[in-house]
Amino acid sequence: MTPFGLFGVWVLVFGIVQSKISLADRLLSDVDVKNLLQRLAVLEESLKVEKERNDKLEKTVNVLATNFEQTKRMFEEKCTGHLGGLHAHKDEGIKLDLSDVSENIAMNAHRRKTRISKKNHSVEESGILKREYPSNPEKRLLVQPSQTTTTTVAFYAQRSSNIPASEVTSNLVLVFDVVKTNAGNGYHPSSGVFIVPESGMYVFSWSFMTGDNLDDSTQLMVNSNEEGIIHIHPAAGGWITGTGVAVLHVNKGDDVYVRISSLSHYGEVFSQANGRSSFTGWKLN
Repeated sequence: MTPFGLFGVWVLVFGIVQSKISLADRLLSDVDVKNLLQRLAVLEESLKVEKERNDKLEKTVNVLATNFEQTKRMFEEKCTGHLGGLHAHKDEGIKLDLSDVSENIAMNAHRRKTRISKKNHSVEESGILKREYPSNPEKRLLVQPSQTTTTTVAFYAQRSSNIPASEVTSNLVLVFDVVKTNAGNGYHPSSGVFIVPESGMYVFSWSFMTGDNLDDSTQLMVNSNEEGIIHIHPAAGGWITGTGVAVLHVNKGDDVYVRISSLSHYGEVFSQANGRSSFTGWKLN
């Protein structure tokens, strides 16, 4: 075959192949278009369904809003009616109450006046006493005196032993360690201090004994204040007991005690079988 014949065959084959490729491409494009159209149809149907649903919801909302407004209006009308009725009833009740009160006052005044007139008449007839009673006598209340309960506060304590002269120093607090009475538990035998349990007027008394030309002074103290002092100085070979008494107003929590004075403390303080140093006090009720 000549070269021109081969070239012709090649051209023929190439044309056939190209025609087949173009046809295939055209067929694929038609399929794609068809698919797209189907999808568009589906979307349009979905949109239509959603639109119908939205329309129904909008109608429902409108109906509910209308019902709500009607219900609200009816409720307000009923409330207004009830309030008006209540005010009218209240006003009527007040008028009735006032009229009843007025009638009661008038009746009571009439009864009182009648009673007083009868009483005056009976007194005048008996000849015992003629007295004019006021038209509106006041009632007097007999107030009974209130009964107050009081707590007994009292203490009495002694020393169990002597205090040697070497221990009798300035401002030494005397400890009366043997308690005989302690009503109210105000006295503390470990320290010799009476802590006031209740405010009020109290009587306090203290005694101490020394002898043989000794020289001592003792003070009654309330907190840090001296409220009483006694001094004893017996002759040589003698014995003596000194006693102090004080009536004081003290407050709850105050400390009351007896101590050796800083002015004079030159001897033993005795407390033994033939004489006891003591401290006592009680509240005046």
